Amino acid sequence: MGELARLLERIDAEATTPDGQIRARLSGRMQLALEFRPRAYGSCADAELGRRLSRIATMLWVRYHREYVEVENSFLGFPEPDPDPEDRRFEQEAEELTVSASSPGGWVTMTSRALAFWTVDLAAGTQRSLAQDRFVTEVLAAGSATITAYRSARMRLLDRYYDLADGLPPWRRSGPAGRPTGERW
Repeated sequence: MGELARLLERIDAEATTPDGQIRARLSGRMQLALEFRPRAYGSCADAELGRRLSRIATMLWVRYHREYVEVENSFLGFPEPDPDPEDRRFEQEAEELTVSASSPGGWVTMTSRALAFWTVDLAAGTQRSLAQDRFVTEVLAAGSATITAYRSARMRLLDRYYDLADGLPPWRRSGPAGRPTGERW
């Protein structure tokens, strides 16, 4: 495992609902965790729980992404070149990239735009039908599936713009002053 990979494994972001009843964690290479305080699960309607999970997922991603960018920038140690028109088109499409995925049991569906904005929808009667542990498993599975769907869609987008036959887009293939880094992540 390379130095950058070791640094990325150390990322640990956490978000909690304002009332402290739900806590989520995203660490390392997209390892998700979700916890409820005692008696918090089942204390609100399914739709409200979905809205709360949507807010916490959005906060969690922002915190994770901020740490990821800090690690990446400190490791790379050089400014990115100014984007050309094609880079700007790619970034615009990437910012609009929206994916959805459902949990194995179909109880939880997540939709995310660029992993920055999340919507969590729960099937009617979810909390009434599922014990807390099973619900958490469904949420984590839907979250992981959404991240996987996003990564696949983003990779296809990168390939369309930058032809990933060489593994990375041109702006990732060079180090300071345009010299190749020799390392592919």
